[in-house]
Amino acid sequence: MLIFLALNFSFILTSCGIRKSIKHIPDVKQYSLEIPKVNKINDSTFSFNQNYLTKNKQQLWELYIKGNPLQLGYNNGALTQNLMQKQEEIFFSKVEGFVPSKFKQNLLRGFLKWYNRKMYLNVREDYQAELYGLSQYSSDKYDFIAPKFLRSMYLHGAHDIGHAMQDLMVVGCTSLAVWNENSEDGDLLIGRNFDFYVGDDFSKNKLIEFVEPEEGIPYLSVSWPGMIGVVSGMNKEGITVTINAGKSKIPLTAKTPISLVTREILQYAKNIDEAIAIAKKRKVFVSESILVGSANDKNAVIIEVSPDNFGVYKVENTSHVFCT
Repeated sequence: MLIFLALNFSFILTSCGIRKSIKHIPDVKQYSLEIPKVNKINDSTFSFNQNYLTKNKQQLWELYIKGNPLQLGYNNGALTQNLMQKQEEIFFSKVEGFVPSKFKQNLLRGFLKWYNRKMYLNVREDYQAELYGLSQYSSDKYDFIAPKFLRSMYLHGAHDIGHAMQDLMVVGCTSLAVWNENSEDGDLLIGRNFDFYVGDDFSKNKLIEFVEPEEGIPYLSVSWPGMIGVVSGMNKEGITVTINAGKSKIPLTAKTPISLVTREILQYAKNIDEAIAIAKKRKVFVSESILVGSANDKNAVIIEVSPDNFGVYKVENTSHVFCT
C-alpha cells in the first residue's frame, strides 16, 4: 500500500509542474558582488569591510551587514557560516527525530517539493537574490533534501507551518504595546514573548542583525543564523513588528512566508499606514497577527492576515494593545 502511494505521489510530482520550481534560480546578474574574505579577529569577532559578526557582553551574537540584496546575502553567509550550518543541522536532526523512517523521510521530501512549488512565485526577487547569496554558505550535507537556494527559502516557511500546526504546540507567541499613561515616560513601549520551539539547542545561538540595505530603511531584528526574514524587529524610522500565531487551517500550498512580509514592512514603512499597505498586497498561506508599533504615529495596531481575509485592529480611547 505504501509503495502504491509512493508511486502515485511520484507521478503527481512530475505531472504538476514541480520540476520548474525545483530548478528555479533567481537572476542575480544585475547586482555587483565582492566575494567576502572574512578576517578573524578573535574566536568571537569576525569582519569583512564594514560588515562584522561579534558576540556581545550578554553572549548574544550581533551581525552588521550592508549592501545590495546579493551582497547582503553573501556577507551574511560568509560571516555566520558556522552558526548557520549548526542551526541547519539542529533543525534537520529534529525533523529526523520526528520522522525516523527513511522511507517516510523520502515521502516527506517529495511532499515538501510539491507543497512549496509556488513559494518562489510569491517571494520578492530582491529577497530571492539575498537568499541565493546566503545559501552559498549552507551545508552540502543536506543537498539531498533540496538544492541550497530552495532549501533556504523552504526554511523561511517553517515558522508558518509551525503556526498552522498549533496542536503540536510548536509555537505560541504574545506581544503588547503601551504608551501615554501606561509607560514610564509616556513613550511607546513594545514587549513580546516569542516561542518557536525546535529544541533547546536551536535557541542557543540567537542573532541580533543590524541591516543597512542599499534601498530602504536600515533595521534590526532578533532571530537566528540563516534567517533573512523578521519575527521581531525595529527600523530606523521607529516602526516595530512582531508576529503572533493565528488560528489556521493546514494550508494547501506555500506562498509568502510571513517573516518576509514583516521584513518588507521594516525595510520600507515609515508609519502605520505604509505598513498596512505592504501587508495587504502580499499573499500569505497561514493566519497571523502582526503587531506594528510606530514612533511617528505614537500608536500601535494589529494587522491580521490570512489566505482569505485581511483586517486591522485599532484601539480607541485607550493606550495599550495586547496580541496573544
